[in-house]
Amino acid sequence: MAATGQVMAYRCEQCGSPEIVALSLLYEQGTRSFSGRFTSGVSQSFTAKVASPPSPRNYVRALFGWGFAMFFCVFWGIAGFRGILQHPQKTESLEGAVLFLFCLGFLFFLGMVFHFRRIARYNREVHPHLHSDWAHTFMCRRCGKYSLIRP
Repeated sequence: MAATGQVMAYRCEQCGSPEIVALSLLYEQGTRSFSGRFTSGVSQSFTAKVASPPSPRNYVRALFGWGFAMFFCVFWGIAGFRGILQHPQKTESLEGAVLFLFCLGFLFFLGMVFHFRRIARYNREVHPHLHSDWAHTFMCRRCGKYSLIRP
């Protein structure tokens, strides 16, 4: 008699249940998009939120944080510099403060550039590995244990 090649189903390591499902499938099944005449959006179940894929880091938060500080220093530095040019006799003590503000603005600019480089390196090197691990992670529907199963 010939043996038929059956695929062995994965079982949970903790409870032995065959009811394991990929996180990507849980995410897909629990995410619904809707649109109406005046509204549109996405709704997610609690399970889909838990099973959501890792997201890459965003540049917006760093841009607003560092950019605001840089803009503040450069704006007041320019205002002080214009005051020095308009009234050179009365504003001799402002030169140090204006120079300090410009240097501080430049340091904030360098901080923003280095922060952007860290975000880019994370998105290029770390995020693909996290996403790959997420794509190969399964959850048992009976006990809730997560398992990383590589092909």
